Amino acid sequence: MVGGIYFINMPYSDFKKSKARPVLVYKMIDKSDLLILPLTSNLQRDGINITNSDLEDGSLKKESIVIVPKLTAIDSSLIISSKFIATLKQESFQRVHVELCKRLGC
Repeated sequence: MVGGIYFINMPYSDFKKSKARPVLVYKMIDKSDLLILPLTSNLQRDGINITNSDLEDGSLKKESIVIVPKLTAIDSSLIISSKFIATLKQESFQRVHVELCKRLGC
């Protein structure tokens, strides 16, 4: 699951509506909570560019940006399990990790 890209029912900031969005699972906090980073196909957004060459398995329909540091905690029930997209290669996940730490001041 960590390093996996899935669709989730991502709530809007008002928590009244949601939309299916791709996210990278960054860390499992416990059995039910995950830290995730959203993805976008808007290549103008600030973040880390990923392509199919960054993937261990699965595929992206479009080149994408991992939006760092928009780190969000969610309940794992928001993961649409049938909507697995891909898994990042370890070196690609490490690139995300380094950038996130740099931006958060780890």
